[in-house]
Amino acid sequence: MTKSWEKFINKNIYKNDLKSIIEDILKNNLSSYFVVKLKWYEDYYRIRKWKIRVVFLKKEDENEIVAVDTRWWIYKWL
Repeated sequence: MTKSWEKFINKNIYKNDLKSIIEDILKNNLSSYFVVKLKWYEDYYRIRKWKIRVVFLKKEDENEIVAVDTRWWIYKWL
């Protein structure tokens, strides 16, 4: 089953850029991005690209994508 953030990426005009961001997050290659820790959420981080936010859960050895959406809707998924 497809995750809701995968559907959002496929519909978005920036899908190639978003796919590369997600690949980097999953590979834990975050040095080229401005990563912000979310307040009130432990181990949740955000990368912003244009009006789109990618929220992920940072673990010791891997990262998990939580949500990808516009800035107005992203925090409803948390």
